[in-house]
Amino acid sequence: MSNDAKEVSHIGWLTNRREFLAGLAAVGLAGWTERGAAADYTPGWSGLPDRPKEPPLDFHALANAFDAWMMDPAHGLIRRAKDGRQVFPSALEGEDDGGLTTYAPMALGKELRGEGLEGLASSLKGYFSDTYGLFLDGAGATLCEYWYLMNVTGMAYALIGLRFGHDAEWLARVEKSATRLKQMAQQIRYDFNTQGYDFAKTAAFTNQDIYRQPDAVGGYSYVMLMAWKLTGKAEFLAEAKIGIDRYMDFAANPWYEVPSGAMAVMAAARLEAMGYPTNAKKALGFVLDAQAGPMAKGKWGGREVNGLMAGFRTEPAGQTYSMESMVTLPYLLPALRFRPDLAGEVARLALNAAANLRWFYPEYLPREYQSRPDLPPMFPYERLSRDEKGQHSPYASGDFAGHRSIYGGAYVMWLDKMIQPLGNPWLLRWDLGKTNFMEPGLPPAFLYYNPWPEEKRIAIQEVKAPSTVYDLMSEKPVQALVGKVELRLRPFEARVIEIRR
Repeated sequence: MSNDAKEVSHIGWLTNRREFLAGLAAVGLAGWTERGAAADYTPGWSGLPDRPKEPPLDFHALANAFDAWMMDPAHGLIRRAKDGRQVFPSALEGEDDGGLTTYAPMALGKELRGEGLEGLASSLKGYFSDTYGLFLDGAGATLCEYWYLMNVTGMAYALIGLRFGHDAEWLARVEKSATRLKQMAQQIRYDFNTQGYDFAKTAAFTNQDIYRQPDAVGGYSYVMLMAWKLTGKAEFLAEAKIGIDRYMDFAANPWYEVPSGAMAVMAAARLEAMGYPTNAKKALGFVLDAQAGPMAKGKWGGREVNGLMAGFRTEPAGQTYSMESMVTLPYLLPALRFRPDLAGEVARLALNAAANLRWFYPEYLPREYQSRPDLPPMFPYERLSRDEKGQHSPYASGDFAGHRSIYGGAYVMWLDKMIQPLGNPWLLRWDLGKTNFMEPGLPPAFLYYNPWPEEKRIAIQEVKAPSTVYDLMSEKPVQALVGKVELRLRPFEARVIEIRR
């Protein structure tokens, strides 16, 4: 990752599948045209295997261990800024404030665990610049790379929605920051093909061409949707549409950092569900691009790396990162509620990543294949390289601030709440609502995927009268009974179901 420049609801927009299809018809997309859901969708187009060789990790155990170590004062990872705010280093061996890039995943992970961080309001406020009117990665910063800017703003809005959604002071910060981002985007004419923006100079900057970040306009669309959701201001919805249009105008994959592309998938899917003509499949294709894009496929040293994600576009080939590999799923999975036809590819990605993330953890590699095997095992390495001086493949190590990642490792707390094992290690239930920070109040929805060549039957729990289980692709009830509902999954089939009350 580049560190060159690093220094609730007020709108009733719950859309069911019928409203989604009606919206498409209203804009002439009932046939799933090019800017809508693609008619030529074929399961398996990403090239990901149906099932990884290794079983998925035990994310619940990992999350518990990570959380316990992080929050134990004896380990010294809860730091205090000069003004007393709680902050965290970006790496296990780091000394400085890891910025909102680290604090926000930690805070959201704790929110998802039902605990929350003490002093969230003061800590989050410390990353809001009253001078420039927006959230920045570093307290007191004057500039920010685009991918950091969209990433931290999206997470800040999520925290505000979860904890301060009815607080006028916090909603004013959302409106102020979104307005400033809108001004920036209009000034640069929505062309993010620079590195970032210097708010003190009110100008874009590029220190090196390898850090140009055109894909950030996709993240911008997501952030504007979040701002619209929180404030109800129609101008932000208009900006979200402009942003996604610019992103979809790219003929070739524009990726620089995968969070921007992952956020764009969610933005496109949500806008499509409202009847706006865009192309979530194309956006997903940019993320699942193993040729020109960020996703790894195949084996390194005999170990599968399918579904792991690279850092930034112009780094050397054969590198994947723990944060980028974890952050993708929290945006792609909620999108399936609105584009269930994409479930097969996202399910393959999710299952492969859930298994192959193991190579970032020290217990799964020989000691000579990692840079610091002596450090606590619940912290992932930041980087996985295809080889190290031609001798060890893959090789786990660090990057900028240290060897083991906190800003990436914190996402394990998110994944824990998104995944529920179903007995067979490769059969999982994925919760599509936990990280849909735009609309946390929607009915429960889940992704089920059968990676086996024979039919599987799964009992769906938590179905109480008068609830009905719906298949979102067919928009038909699975079974309208009280108690257990059985879901049949054909070989290699993925289904998205919603429990409506």
